[in-house]
Amino acid sequence: MGFVTGNNNRQKLLTLLGAKGGMDGPRIAKTMHLVSVSVNRILGELMEKDLIIQENGLYQLTELGTTIERKIQGL
Repeated sequence: MGFVTGNNNRQKLLTLLGAKGGMDGPRIAKTMHLVSVSVNRILGELMEKDLIIQENGLYQLTELGTTIERKIQGL
């Protein structure tokens, strides 16, 4: 959980996917007001930690990602 809460953009992205469900990279970047390169880096980091997956071009929370996102909301 510290991996996510230690970076504001990681936390925002996880919260965004928790609220909106599946989203593609460009839409995430637009919603978060970040450049695509930054979003792609964060997405890669979250996928490495098995917090999100990409299916059919959309990024979604994994079961672990959902658990972490709910814990963050409780802070």
